[in-house]
Amino acid sequence: MPVTFIRGDITKLNVDAIVNAANNQLRGGGGVDGAIHAAAGAEQLHAFCKTLGGCPTGEAKLSPGFNLPAKYIIHTVGPVWQGGAFHEKTLLTSCYLRSLELAQQNHCKTVAFPLISAGAYGYPYDDALQIAYDTCQRFINETKADMEIYIVLYLRGRNYNAHVRRHTDYSRFPGTDMFRQIAEYIRDNYHFDAEEAKQEKQAEEISAKESLALHDINACMSYDLLDFEDSEPPVTRKPAAKKVKKSASEDAVKKKISFSKAISEERTAPEPDKAKEAAMGCASAMESAPSAAGGKRSASSMLRHWLEEDYRPAAKLPKPGDFSVEETFTQRLLRFMKEKNMDSPEVYTEACIDRKHFSKILSNIHYQPNKNTAVRLALALKLSPEETDAFLNAAGFALSRSKITDLVISYCISHNQRTVWQVNGILEDYGLASI
Repeated sequence: MPVTFIRGDITKLNVDAIVNAANNQLRGGGGVDGAIHAAAGAEQLHAFCKTLGGCPTGEAKLSPGFNLPAKYIIHTVGPVWQGGAFHEKTLLTSCYLRSLELAQQNHCKTVAFPLISAGAYGYPYDDALQIAYDTCQRFINETKADMEIYIVLYLRGRNYNAHVRRHTDYSRFPGTDMFRQIAEYIRDNYHFDAEEAKQEKQAEEISAKESLALHDINACMSYDLLDFEDSEPPVTRKPAAKKVKKSASEDAVKKKISFSKAISEERTAPEPDKAKEAAMGCASAMESAPSAAGGKRSASSMLRHWLEEDYRPAAKLPKPGDFSVEETFTQRLLRFMKEKNMDSPEVYTEACIDRKHFSKILSNIHYQPNKNTAVRLALALKLSPEETDAFLNAAGFALSRSKITDLVISYCISHNQRTVWQVNGILEDYGLASI
């Protein structure tokens, strides 16, 4: 199952267990620890934590969720950052592993972590983020646990930068060089000229419409003023008398009737060839339905013969299988998985996609994903830029060079940054929506 980064209030998540970044005495404090104690019921949670006898750094203890939506609270104590020379990374990794082991032992299917030690304990934000993801991912891959893991980051607000990144080395997150490179990539590829040309074209169309309307108004005004100012009223004429229709003489009528009979005799159909009618399937109709006057052919068979040259059997309707089409999105996904030697758990885990959702994609050959799902799978499969274009095209999408979000994703793919949470981090730092 995937490891997913979300922003929100961890105390309001409806999961099996939430993890509390606690202190060694498990008696509550500030930040996430204080918020969890307040939401669960400070008195009853504090009373229960007294029975646990504290918790060493890097270990974890379990308690009921009390008033929280979560069933359990897993208390773990992260290390205080002291420069990295006092086994901080090992202890922080142990916090995640011990907490996940407790969750698995208690049959938890969904677990939510805060970013342990990244607040008041001063652990560098980007390093804490990397350790959280790598450790949770490794646990799922090694244990094959059927578990969904959420890493809950702070809500973005007015004090977001000061509150979340006050202990962060700004020169390393996300990297001034990367910002410069992405900015250059966007500048080189974004269609600024196309946008300006589009705006100019719209302005020209508006001005053309306005000038045309003005021209029509002037034309109408000149027509009214000049043409009718000194003109005389038109002369009224008497309507012409209607011509009296003369009745035709009897001789003319007889002559017209005889003429029409001669024409009809000339148009009488010739004697048909019975072999041709048999080939057309009409012979049986002629023989089975002779007329009462001398056994002549029926009118329907004669009509079929007259229309012999234009008659054609109905053409066979085409079927979808008659056309050669390219692979569907699911077929291309399966082919890439085979070429990259990746199994299903590896793909949906790397793509941060739910296992049930991924099974739905594989079970339907004509499945139509949304664009974010297609991009996540392309990142998980480690596709090249050309392969990514073909993969997205199979779903009816493309990475546009007129959208900054798509350009940032294209940059990440071309520079071999294929981890979903890394791409989302870069997008968020540019103020763009994550995938």
